[in-house]
Amino acid sequence: MSFHWVSREARLKIIDVLLSSRSIKQLASELGVSPTAVRKYVYRRAYPDDEVISRALSILAPYEKEKVYEVLVEDILSSVKTLITMIDDPRLRKKARERIVESVAGE
Repeated sequence: MSFHWVSREARLKIIDVLLSSRSIKQLASELGVSPTAVRKYVYRRAYPDDEVISRALSILAPYEKEKVYEVLVEDILSSVKTLITMIDDPRLRKKARERIVESVAGE
């Protein structure tokens, strides 16, 4: 699954959530990366790629799911809000809002 839509900030927040209950070494092992890679995430020197994010989502403990899903939803909402504010034409902005509401409501 592709996670290109997840921002760098959200990727790092997911790592932070996982590190709240694991050591760097344990998380590195679970994610299939080196402890150095995890340290780079912690110090904001690198960002987890799609494969690492996919693994991170697969190892979530039940008590971590709510926090991580909240991070992802907030990330999506932030992107949508940014897009809406970029639309200059009020008619097109209204149309975009309506389309978003329809899409979400049509689950």
